[in-house]
Amino acid sequence: MKLNLKTAAVIVLLLASATAGCNKNKPEEAGAPAKTYTAASFTTDQITHGAALVDEWKCNYCHTPELKGPDGKPMPNPKKLLSGHPQDEPIPDVADIVINSDSYMEFLDNLDNTTWASNDALVFSANLTPDNATGIGTWTPEQFVETLRQGQHMGLGKRLLYPMPWQELDALPDSDLISIYAYLRTVDPVNNKVPPPIVLMR
Repeated sequence: MKLNLKTAAVIVLLLASATAGCNKNKPEEAGAPAKTYTAASFTTDQITHGAALVDEWKCNYCHTPELKGPDGKPMPNPKKLLSGHPQDEPIPDVADIVINSDSYMEFLDNLDNTTWASNDALVFSANLTPDNATGIGTWTPEQFVETLRQGQHMGLGKRLLYPMPWQELDALPDSDLISIYAYLRTVDPVNNKVPPPIVLMR
């Protein structure tokens, strides 16, 4: 059967419309609302196991700012649990500090627990709370696992810097990493924009 151009065009349009209709409910369609994950998305066992892993891996040691307790000793700030380096803390001045100098050693002694000096950078611990703007609130479990597997910050293409032990965490099964993610969903969201790393002089 011969088709003229007008008839062929109508058929193409009908096929395109039919295909669009079949695909309109697919979850991967651009513009489809992303699934929101909350503590209710996971079982109590997952959350309990995740809390135990966070404690075992001492995540609060680096990611929770400290304050002085009743006895005068530093303790984790319960209002800023796992929120990373406080955005309102002044950034240490490292412009004239040279690694391995006496002033550098003194500088290291005065860093707080959310700041870490690596071989070539000053690193600030990340916000792990489910805050959408400054934490990991928009991350999916898959993105969280992939970040720890690859050692690369989700969506930014930046490496996770020392002392984040992502190589060691990579040895954990997906179920453990998802349990950690599940527990982090129970933490109060804290709007806290952590500053980027600062390169140190040599």
